Amino acid sequence: MSIVSYFEKNPSAKRHIWLVSMTYPFIPLLGVGLILLTGNAHFAWAPIVFIYIIMPMIENVTGDDDHDLLGLDHESVQLSTFYRFMVHASLPVIYMSWLVGAWYVATHPLPVSSYIALTWAHGAGLAFALNSGHEIGHKTDKFSKWAALFMLAPVFYGHFRVEHNTGHHSDVATPRDSATARFGESYYSFMAREYPGAWKRSWRLESKRAARRGYSKFSLRNEVVLTVVMQLALFAAVIAWLGWTVVPYLLGAAAFGSSMLSMQNFVGHYGLLREKRPDGKYLPCMPHHSWNTKNIVTNMISYNLARHSDHHAHPSRHYQHLRNLKGAPELPYGYGTMFLLAYFPPLFRKVMDPVVIANVNGDMSKVLTQELANRELAEMAS
Repeated sequence: MSIVSYFEKNPSAKRHIWLVSMTYPFIPLLGVGLILLTGNAHFAWAPIVFIYIIMPMIENVTGDDDHDLLGLDHESVQLSTFYRFMVHASLPVIYMSWLVGAWYVATHPLPVSSYIALTWAHGAGLAFALNSGHEIGHKTDKFSKWAALFMLAPVFYGHFRVEHNTGHHSDVATPRDSATARFGESYYSFMAREYPGAWKRSWRLESKRAARRGYSKFSLRNEVVLTVVMQLALFAAVIAWLGWTVVPYLLGAAAFGSSMLSMQNFVGHYGLLREKRPDGKYLPCMPHHSWNTKNIVTNMISYNLARHSDHHAHPSRHYQHLRNLKGAPELPYGYGTMFLLAYFPPLFRKVMDPVVIANVNGDMSKVLTQELANRELAEMAS
């Protein structure tokens, strides 16, 4: 019996595949473990090599999930409890990895390069925290909301739940969306625009909600204010425990982690543009307004986030039910390779720009360019 036919006959066994995703938060600890084992501080770079070189290679070797090994029929609702709480259960794993890294850099003498490497590695690990917080942040129950906020806290990105759910999902693939990259834009210019844009949009959204409900926008009922207080308290507790030497680690890991979120946004919607109705308003978001990838490793470690077309078409759909939609725009590679290319803008454009143009059959009026964005934003401001 092939592995495909086995999972078709035993859908409950698919849960065992998903448990592999829980190993990702442990990758940053590879550096600490190898240093403790060998005494060689240069092994701090081992997680970086694994994440940025070995994982893209594994992605390309394993290929695409053509048989939907990571999907689940909607009729299999009896499995939902396991899948839901597997994501919630990643919370202590995330904190354990992050705090072990903080303890090690604060209590062991390290060369500057090794300190930077461990900070970078644990920042990449916090990308998993952002992704987990994203998944359960789409749920409406209070337990999921608080679990999401605690997952986002080490990255100092608690405003993401509001900004993403209410802002990005509403404005995606339009010039209004700071989290949609323009055609020809580099990752670095995108990140410089997207990061402050996320803060501004979350504050604007929560301020409007406060005005509607009749409370101060500076109260703790404002989720942006609440999460900033939470995050400052968390960072203060870690500093009180380990001292000021841990501050570069905390700030650096948060910066690296949030940059990975910007990377996903950059790759996930690059150049895509929603169509307009005759009255000038944009049509609702459809599957063809997000870049998809069926790569099995990418989806395994991201809770099917790379099935991005279905996610944006159905934001409340649980990750195990997200589908590989036929006809959705497809990235040429998995996230690991695409992220690596994005660090080198000329290479990224050489690979991705022809894909964008082919996706619209050469009609550049259907591409979100900088010129189109500038023109429309100017019209909105006038």
